[in-house]
Amino acid sequence: MMVLIFPVVVMLALGGLYAWSMFVPSLQMVYGITPSQTQWIFGMVIASFTLSMILADRIERRLGLRRIVALAGILFAAGYLLAWLSEGRFSLIFLGIGLVSGIGTGLGYMASLAMAVRRFPHRKGLVSGIVSAGFGGGAVVLTYFSEGLLDAGNDVLIVFRLIGLIYGAAILLVSFLMPHVDMVPASQSSVSTAHIKRLALLFVGILMGTFAGLMVIGNLKLIGASDYSSHQLSIAIVVFAISNFSGRLLWGWICDHVSNVWLMSTALVMQGMATFAIGHWSFGVMQFYVMVMFVGLGFAANFVLFAKEVAHRMGPDKFGKYYPYVFLGYGLAGVAGPVIGAMMFEHVGNFQSASLVAFVIAVIGIVVFYRAAKVPLSQS
Repeated sequence: MMVLIFPVVVMLALGGLYAWSMFVPSLQMVYGITPSQTQWIFGMVIASFTLSMILADRIERRLGLRRIVALAGILFAAGYLLAWLSEGRFSLIFLGIGLVSGIGTGLGYMASLAMAVRRFPHRKGLVSGIVSAGFGGGAVVLTYFSEGLLDAGNDVLIVFRLIGLIYGAAILLVSFLMPHVDMVPASQSSVSTAHIKRLALLFVGILMGTFAGLMVIGNLKLIGASDYSSHQLSIAIVVFAISNFSGRLLWGWICDHVSNVWLMSTALVMQGMATFAIGHWSFGVMQFYVMVMFVGLGFAANFVLFAKEVAHRMGPDKFGKYYPYVFLGYGLAGVAGPVIGAMMFEHVGNFQSASLVAFVIAVIGIVVFYRAAKVPLSQS
């Protein structure tokens, strides 16, 4: 299991994107970037992250996993350094963090996950949970790192520079230390209609499954600005990150023993109801943290159960080829969830309507995942 240390470290560095809400107030107050523009940046990170994963399989055949991780570190650093040089212009921050670092994130994510699944093909759920937990936990580290710098009076662009240099260097270092993992020869068997149907349903399912979580984490400081202090909201981001991190471990351990359909239903009901509650009722700060925790736990399940479903149904040899297409649903949710949440908040002045939409989408996601999982293997 020691081989998992390297992809987990890469995921910890890349997963800081879930701390994006930390930077939203400074970007608004200092540089005049609107709430919806900040969410376009966050959404673009998710979108470019998922789109680049489609290329990872082809790039690996030329470069290998270690070089892909090195490339991921270079792109991640370059994106944040471009944001540092932007002088606060939305277009350059969008290009740097949203597009360039997003591509680096996708390449690093896919390489890390593929390494784990190939090394442990009989424990796909557990290792997917462990490695993706690193991605979920990255926001904890970055939140504390960024909060300390911002509270000390550092400009948000300076924080972007430090993130690019430190995190980029860490990913590059790991790329030199990680062991070589042979690429699994892809099976030449054709993809059946049942496979295509299942992949399409999983695409829609992960879109609906991650919509609410992305809406909340992208707008968390905006949602709670009138009820909680900036420090309390920073803690809420950490709560989300910890529950996202621990949830991936939990779902990964359980899903090797319990039906994916039952687990996904539980996760989406939890996430949808907590999102609805955050939008419709006032809570004390501790109760608010509990609701955020439930959103994070439900959100985490998507990254374990969908990965396991693809690896199980398509085989480890085809995981790197087909999982990115399913993961595009997460990319679409990364744009739709945060941006729709911010726009509805700007329009009506509260989170009620957005949270209701998120709840309905989560419930529909249960039905879609059920249908995907129940496509008979005999048709494959």
